[in-house]
Amino acid sequence: MAGGDLTPAQLAELHRLLLHAQEQSGLTFSVYLGAWSGGREGAEELLARLPDPDRSVLVAVDPEGRSLEIVTGRLARIPLDDHACGLAVLSMTSSFVADDLMGGLRDGLGVLADHGRRMRVFHVDQV
Repeated sequence: MAGGDLTPAQLAELHRLLLHAQEQSGLTFSVYLGAWSGGREGAEELLARLPDPDRSVLVAVDPEGRSLEIVTGRLARIPLDDHACGLAVLSMTSSFVADDLMGGLRDGLGVLADHGRRMRVFHVDQV
């Protein structure tokens, strides 16, 4: 997670949001704030550098450049298809337009966490 111009309180809130999304879905979430090069391909390169890229979701936001990318790893792509990521983008951009960065991240991570919830597999999850 790159900090950008977030206050310590905002960084703490973002950390809490990321942990909640991870607990809810079983996926690893990261947020990159700031400029990156290469558009979507550059965001995919950022995802590849994460410790567990297959189970990871990266939300890359460049507020100055007005860019937003959500990239998912191989296993994260199963519950978080293009439709789910598109809903998250819509929820984030509506807040970003109102200059509410944290509200957009909160809404987007919430949508992703809801759609990424672990599905129960009875032969594995039964005790």
